[in-house]
Amino acid sequence: MFTIFSATHKRLLPLIVAAFAASATLPAGTAFAEPKQGGSLTSFSTGYRTLNPGVQSGAATGAPGSQIFAGLVTVEKDYEIAPYLAKSWSVSDDQLTVTFDLVEDARFHDGVAITGEDVKFSLETVKANHPFGRSMFGSVESIDVPEPHKVVLNLSQPVPGLMLSLQPLLMPIMPKHIYDDGQDMKKHPRNMEDVVGSGPFKVEENIPAERLTLVRNEDFFIADRPYLDRIAYPIVKDPLTRVLMLEKGEIAYAPFSGIRPNDAKRLENVDGVNMTTDGYDAIGYIHYLELNLRDKPFSDRNVREALAHAIDTDFLSKVIFGGRTVPGTGPLHTGNPFYSADTPHYDADLDKAASMLDEAGYPKGENGERFSFTLDIPSWAPQAHVPMAEYIQAQMAKLDIKVELRRAPDFGTWVKRISSWDYEATMNGSFNYPDPVIGMHRHFDCDNIKNVIWSNTQGYCDPEMDKMLDAAAIETDFEARKKIYADIQAKAQQDLAMIYMPQDFSATVYQDGIGNLPDSPFGGLAPLTNVYLED
Repeated sequence: MFTIFSATHKRLLPLIVAAFAASATLPAGTAFAEPKQGGSLTSFSTGYRTLNPGVQSGAATGAPGSQIFAGLVTVEKDYEIAPYLAKSWSVSDDQLTVTFDLVEDARFHDGVAITGEDVKFSLETVKANHPFGRSMFGSVESIDVPEPHKVVLNLSQPVPGLMLSLQPLLMPIMPKHIYDDGQDMKKHPRNMEDVVGSGPFKVEENIPAERLTLVRNEDFFIADRPYLDRIAYPIVKDPLTRVLMLEKGEIAYAPFSGIRPNDAKRLENVDGVNMTTDGYDAIGYIHYLELNLRDKPFSDRNVREALAHAIDTDFLSKVIFGGRTVPGTGPLHTGNPFYSADTPHYDADLDKAASMLDEAGYPKGENGERFSFTLDIPSWAPQAHVPMAEYIQAQMAKLDIKVELRRAPDFGTWVKRISSWDYEATMNGSFNYPDPVIGMHRHFDCDNIKNVIWSNTQGYCDPEMDKMLDAAAIETDFEARKKIYADIQAKAQQDLAMIYMPQDFSATVYQDGIGNLPDSPFGGLAPLTNVYLED
């Protein structure tokens, strides 16, 4: 395995796979506390539109998707890259050619052998369809398959975060023989019906409004894995219902539990129930107020600053999140290795906000209002989005700005509005991921202004920002790269491309008796191949 970075190792090597030995082998499952075969694990889902993480980002798709599909590698504890479908790999001296040797006895769930052509098809599909596919794989110029189980990526420039993108969460290996039929990959029926994956679990039952059930892939290419016979995902959208089910033991494992701080206190006192905030290091979830920058008033940067001065993020951190999180200071999470606190800050100041609105040409009108706008509220994470939206509505009223709150009835409705740019403002949030190319570039790159959720839907474009993003994407010296990202964070906060809210309170709640819970930085979004039940 190869270390990318850790708490004591803060230098990003030229290409994170450059020193990997060709003799790498599959994880042997050592240091497990007598794992046992069998049993069913009950988790939950708030709902999903697709089971294919190659065309959709986020935990709702990623949690089950990483079980259904395998990747070339996995990301283990301390960001170590471990073999998965790729049993070994090598990198050319100029870091522009990466060659993977694949496991030779791996098969899809329908029994068809997995080959390099499937890997090539999958990467090209992700690059073209994933919300940040271009950010991850834009430097992959071509892909060669010289042998059935050998794949060669030809890069136009070094890609420091390449291996982090080749895990099942971000680049699942999909069956070319099923998907390569000319249909739109985002809407392909096999993303939800008769799903054929390459991972440790197969889809047994998929009733999107009720439940998803996965069962053990008996023909998985890692011997004696997975340990679990079944994973059940009942659809539980209401946070309070989840808390009650966790108390009763009806949900045994709840990553991205979506519980409120008060509920966290409640569950911490329940016998047999445990809670951890581990497993979110690589996720770095941040909340933000997203404004459509195409039209007035939000196309005016001074208006955006006025709104920022009206929002007290310290207050939100303490009241809504119970002091369990901190205010956001820019586009990177405080746990990200490239985080910088040296960004412009906008202290809460309603008088200053009012003065700025007057100067920007938005005085109080005859109807008693400066202007009005609709603030969309997603269906997901209501424990955070709803109270923050209600607070924003109240604060804007103090400035004589009328805000109408519009709650989306379901995920698809909200996605359609935002991805089609048919909105004025929305509560939103996204994952950082450990490498900013994966999680942050997508929001600021001019070329990523797309009708795709969690891309640059707000329409921000600045050539200077693009130059900095391009420079950071290929810089292989960690300290030099960190300096570029410090400048990027400062500019994003100066331009107020988004107004950053408190970081998320993310917690996993789980019952006693579960062995080998994922301890990687991706936690519940990693394969549950080694998880077992003690009883």
